Amino acid sequence: MYSKMKLLTLIFTIIIAEITMSQNTDFEQHLYQSYERYKEKSIMERRFKHADIMPLIEKLKLQHGFTVKKVGESVEGRDLKLISVGTGKTKIFLWSQMHGDEPTATAALFDIFNFLTDSTNKQFCDDLFSKVSLYFLPMVNPDGTERFKRRNFYEIDLNRDAIRLQSPEAIILKNVFDSLKADFGFNLHDQGNKYSVGNSFKSAALSFLAPAYNYNKDFNPVRERAVKVIGNLYQMLSVFIPGHIAKYSDEFEPRAFGDNFQKWGMSTILIESGGWKDDPEKQFLRKLNFIAILSAIKTIADESYISTSNEIYDSIPFNDKYIFDVILRNVQIENGKNIIKVDLGINLDEIDSKDDTKSYFRSQVVDLGDLSVFYGYNDIDLDGYKIQKAKTYTNKTFSLNELNNLNLYDIYSKGCSNIIVANLPDEKFYDLPINLTLSNKIDTTINLNEPANFILIKNGKIEYVVVNGYPQKVEQNRKFEGNGIIIR
Repeated sequence: MYSKMKLLTLIFTIIIAEITMSQNTDFEQHLYQSYERYKEKSIMERRFKHADIMPLIEKLKLQHGFTVKKVGESVEGRDLKLISVGTGKTKIFLWSQMHGDEPTATAALFDIFNFLTDSTNKQFCDDLFSKVSLYFLPMVNPDGTERFKRRNFYEIDLNRDAIRLQSPEAIILKNVFDSLKADFGFNLHDQGNKYSVGNSFKSAALSFLAPAYNYNKDFNPVRERAVKVIGNLYQMLSVFIPGHIAKYSDEFEPRAFGDNFQKWGMSTILIESGGWKDDPEKQFLRKLNFIAILSAIKTIADESYISTSNEIYDSIPFNDKYIFDVILRNVQIENGKNIIKVDLGINLDEIDSKDDTKSYFRSQVVDLGDLSVFYGYNDIDLDGYKIQKAKTYTNKTFSLNELNNLNLYDIYSKGCSNIIVANLPDEKFYDLPINLTLSNKIDTTINLNEPANFILIKNGKIEYVVVNGYPQKVEQNRKFEGNGIIIR
């Protein structure tokens, strides 16, 4: 526990540092304002593939000072390319997407390449490249990326293969590390969007960590350098996303690359891209990665991180989980003669289509009761509303060809979350926010750990129909969003 004097000193240090940083972010402000100039327009959604980035990497061969080297192949024969630029004595190694479904930073790396090759930044880059040498290994797990899956072709988590080295991708990553003997490393990942900053109502947009190198979580000069860089980034990013920066769990994981790279002498910084409201494709978080990584490279190059207090890092709250996708507050549930008022917490679990080309969401009621300490990305106060079961629309049996011309308002206004179809599609989900079924005998009772399908009534009028967790306001000419599920 901090003494009162030490706590006051820490608070004063942080306040002064944040005031100073807010006055010295001209470079980052420029990056923020000019980002669209550098954003790689051929990558605009999360589900890009290895084949999408290979032409972009090949183009870098034509850029002065850049070197592209094949360092190996994945299990299925996809090339892993190491991109390098700069002649400075300080070496910085950045690798991304060792988990195939964590693409945010990979996209940001190609934005960074656009910045580094833009002629308007030549003077800045010439100075930068005289101080540091940069090495990039994008998309370490291209086979997992092809399926938008965390693990590689062997179903091995590459970030748990740093010691046994059973996967070719893990061997490549370790070989590159051994060959470079870099001073700094950036381990670039995505985490789930349900993480909050401590017990606050704010999503953890970015989470940082200087990984521990032993179970005691000791600090040595190698780890402390990472701590200082993160402290610098925390101050800078707080200007853009105040309160939305957290610290990832610092439990030592002896099988992980970041923990071992720290142990083996490279100051390693973990960056986890988390959640941001109304950013399902993580394009704003991609922008933050662009700014954070370039800012980190600059602070390492000019060594400004050295003066950053370690106490800044200590002050960053850890990740916690206080966020739902949807919270419906103060709704009334009738149970016999009794009426109770509750909050409903609903999450939308992402599930891939059969061909792995897109994703759908399946809702789940995960909590019910007093959720006043939690926050929802879609957070609606429904005081005075009553929950009732949704119904199945029975006026017509639809063919699959008719579904694109559905009048959803007409269906919702009758209190229906489901329609009957003549035959079901092959997928488990449907693009429109309506559930498909072959029968009208569908139970829409509100149960924990089951999909959320019900209606909300106020003053005898149906105001909302919740379809697969998506609250649909029942109004004419309204755009309805989300997807339904197939009820077999």
